[in-house]
Amino acid sequence: MGRIGMLVLASALTAFAGDANEDLLAASRAGDLAGVKTAIEHGAALEAKTPYGQTALYLSAMNGHEDIVRYLLDKGANTNIRDTFYKAPMLGFVVMRKHWEVARLLASKSTNVDQDLGEVADTGRADLVQAVLSAGKPSQASLDKAYESALERKRTEVAGVLKEAGAHEPAPPVAVEAVVLESYAGSYKSEQLPVEVKVFVKEGKLYLQAVGQPEFATKALSPTRFAYAPAQIEIEFDAADSFTLKQGGGTFKFKKGAAK
Repeated sequence: MGRIGMLVLASALTAFAGDANEDLLAASRAGDLAGVKTAIEHGAALEAKTPYGQTALYLSAMNGHEDIVRYLLDKGANTNIRDTFYKAPMLGFVVMRKHWEVARLLASKSTNVDQDLGEVADTGRADLVQAVLSAGKPSQASLDKAYESALERKRTEVAGVLKEAGAHEPAPPVAVEAVVLESYAGSYKSEQLPVEVKVFVKEGKLYLQAVGQPEFATKALSPTRFAYAPAQIEIEFDAADSFTLKQGGGTFKFKKGAAK
């Protein structure tokens, strides 16, 4: 009987903790700080997640609930969370929604400095960049990419902060023969993404334009490699009729002409 009683008690405690987790997530989404505190006092797990991988900190941050974000960060909540639906990092979602004070709080607690530096550098807000840099040291490559992007976007104040942090001046573009650039021109599609990309030459530069989106000029890194720092895009031509695009940790193959 004693063993049965222990099993029943354990089951009840598990159900209770589950309810507390749900209360924590609901309160965080709604901006109910008192409810968040009560749920944690009742045993809710700080890193409990929704079916889409969002924690209490993620939910409160994306909805701009600064007081809850501050409280959860003081409790040690993890800022390096990416949801499973949009695949969006927490700070990226917050920046997109322009919750600037919440973004500053998250940036100051960054545990993925390279990723978060990329998220805030293009906002034009030097305070967010400084907050990330204060949280940890980025790799030289990430620092240099953010700096080059800031220069291209004329984010003078951000560029100054990054330069002071040790960013290197970007290398000048490689000269590529016009005939080589022209050989890349055409429309490309991918079996991995439902998007058509047009490649063309203008004013001696290789341009890319996804259908329905603005065009942008790339910087030649070599006769086959080109980059667009503001969006952290790099493409490499395997041949005149195909290229590999890398962005945000993803790698996508494109081929000239219609995709199958």
